[in-house]
Amino acid sequence: MPIALIVEDEPLLAAELRDQLHALWPELEIAGHAENGVEAVSMLEALKPDVVFLDIQIPGLSGMEVAQHVDEATQIVFVTAYAEHAVQAFEAGAVDYIVKPVTAARLLQTVKRLKTRSAAPVPAGVWQQIAPVPVQHLKWIKASAGNTVRLVMVRDVQFFQSDGKYTRVVTHDGEALIRLPLKSLIEQLDPSQFAQIHRGAIVNLEAVDRIDRDGTAMEIRIKGRADKLPVSEAYTRQFRQM
Repeated sequence: MPIALIVEDEPLLAAELRDQLHALWPELEIAGHAENGVEAVSMLEALKPDVVFLDIQIPGLSGMEVAQHVDEATQIVFVTAYAEHAVQAFEAGAVDYIVKPVTAARLLQTVKRLKTRSAAPVPAGVWQQIAPVPVQHLKWIKASAGNTVRLVMVRDVQFFQSDGKYTRVVTHDGEALIRLPLKSLIEQLDPSQFAQIHRGAIVNLEAVDRIDRDGTAMEIRIKGRADKLPVSEAYTRQFRQM
């Protein structure tokens, strides 16, 4: 049974696309839905879908940037309100490019194409041939605090810290959890504002109160908090002049 991932930041549009696909292609399993580029990359790695229905204008990473992380065996269908990248997408090997609003008749054409298209892999590096999209650093994230989902502006985060399968998101007025590894998170943060200090921690440089040194060891103290965040040796160079 083929599986698919939907990448769409509008929940209603994602649900509509899911329903249309269920009706037109009952055998297709919709294994996941990502609402931003960072989630999409993480879910692509975890699910290894056969097909990804990918919007272009999404938070965190653009659809074109997400496409660079798509496995060669995964077929890409762009579903977007913007037509200007269509030619480049087809030249780069996209299966189809649907301009919203998505009609059942148009989606049926895509389903037929996906079913009959050769599964030959897209050549390595082909997505890099698409005209580059300006880098957009992560602006906000959805984080869970108990049974509540919070919309957290990244600029308000004091630090991120690994916590088992989750990552703690600590702000001046509380904390929450996201299911996103630091390795994926650091790539989407503005390097002029955030710095990784340890394998398990990233700090907002604007939230740093002071750095305590004991020989070669360093600990970062956060404004208004008692937390002591150790800086591992691999990351000390960026703080030596502070």
